[in-house]
Amino acid sequence: MNIIIEYCTVWNYLPRAAGLANELLGKYGTQINRLTMEPSGGGVYEITKDDSLIFSKKKLDRFPDDGEIIKLIENN
Repeated sequence: MNIIIEYCTVWNYLPRAAGLANELLGKYGTQINRLTMEPSGGGVYEITKDDSLIFSKKKLDRFPDDGEIIKLIENN
């Protein structure tokens, strides 16, 4: 699978994005073909799996709950 973590550098979401990347690599390891951390702006924190947006802070007006991204990955 391919994962993109797009995060806002203006609001310093990098630590949150790096933590998620670490969690995903620990859980899925070699099942991940590519994991990309994409710097952005405007308060963005979006997770894409295989070209499908599975989480958007902009749309939901919140960060994901603990374990939410893993559930979304497994259900998509």
